[in-house]
Amino acid sequence: GDAGAAADAATFGLVEVAESSGEPVEASAVPSGDGVTVVEAPPGADASALAGQLGAKLVLVGRSGTDGGGGGGATVIENHALSAGPLRLPEDRVLAAPTVGRLIEASRAVVLARSIEGDAAICEHLVVGAIAHDDDESYFARFPRKAVVTRAEKVDIALAALRTDTTCLILSGGADPSPYLLDRIASSRETTLLLAPEGTVETVRDIEGTFGSSPFSGAVKLERAGELMRTVIDDETLAALLA
Repeated sequence: GDAGAAADAATFGLVEVAESSGEPVEASAVPSGDGVTVVEAPPGADASALAGQLGAKLVLVGRSGTDGGGGGGATVIENHALSAGPLRLPEDRVLAAPTVGRLIEASRAVVLARSIEGDAAICEHLVVGAIAHDDDESYFARFPRKAVVTRAEKVDIALAALRTDTTCLILSGGADPSPYLLDRIASSRETTLLLAPEGTVETVRDIEGTFGSSPFSGAVKLERAGELMRTVIDDETLAALLA
């Protein structure tokens, strides 16, 4: 019933390892039967009461000190922890990464070319193009799955970014890009090319807030979440939840 319910349900509907209607449901409509059913409660709900109503095991996930009114018997997983550990999920760059679509929105950029992966691609790093181009390729190569911001006039720097793992190339300043650059993008289709109306500094300020605030979505983040959960939930805890 909360504002994020529809988006969350739609995300769960894309999960290939489970079945979901992709639509929010009332507690009374939660299916029962064989297998394991996972239910996300609305924020502010009485989680303990809901778990009792459904005959469910209660799992609380939140920052340090989370209790959610769960009382005894709840499994509490600390999120955004400084380091990984038993029932402690660390901060993670992949889960915090914005999508290309979110960068387009934040920078108010014009899309000049889309990659095959398109707006759903994630950018783990936000990188500003170097001032000089002598060592820019080795500089860019340090950052996988990145969004690079550089002036539209700096063709050499833009080409160096394309020779590394660049998910999104944002040309700042609003000037028309080089036709050679457009041809290079079109031939590979590995990078989304954007043209932002403002300068580099302003564009970076526009997009920096997307990191850590973008909604959870996509197969890459789902796989990463699974990897993290496998490292922090021990077999005994998992067995207790599934019993």
